[in-house]
Amino acid sequence: MAAIVLFVAATGMAAGQSARLDPLFERLKNVDAADAPALEAKIRQEWSKSGSPAADLLLSRAKIAFDAGDHKAAMGHLTALTDHAPEFAEGWSLSAVTLFSMGKVGPAMAAIERTLGLEPRHFVALEGLVLIFDDAGLYKEAFETLHRIEAIHPHAEILSKARARLEAKTLGQAL
Repeated sequence: MAAIVLFVAATGMAAGQSARLDPLFERLKNVDAADAPALEAKIRQEWSKSGSPAADLLLSRAKIAFDAGDHKAAMGHLTALTDHAPEFAEGWSLSAVTLFSMGKVGPAMAAIERTLGLEPRHFVALEGLVLIFDDAGLYKEAFETLHRIEAIHPHAEILSKARARLEAKTLGQAL
């Protein structure tokens, strides 16, 4: 019964969350650089709301375990979360970060794919994709993903950090 409640809450959450996020993302495209971090924080806060107290608890426990360096425990909570709330993008996003931290690049990519399938504007998942592509020597793909981030979040921190480096690495390659 709890699994059904979590699933219903998560699927209902997607529509409500999108309605709350849409105006924030519109503002993010046009906000001044000085105001972007506060708006980004509001978006991240919205992403962390599943609509289910049980799912929120699992996410919280996963974050605590991850921050403590206990990736195995974090993945235990995240597996339960994504099993019971498969439409909750933030569960998949944190799974991707945790899996990548564990050196499991393939599963991390799959979790990023799920995240972006649920929330295509998830700039944190896209940042993870940039890092994975860069590590794999897929500089053109990393650079193209930066453009996707820029279209969503023009003041994302990764843009200033990675753009020049990736431009240099892709110089001479067809973009």
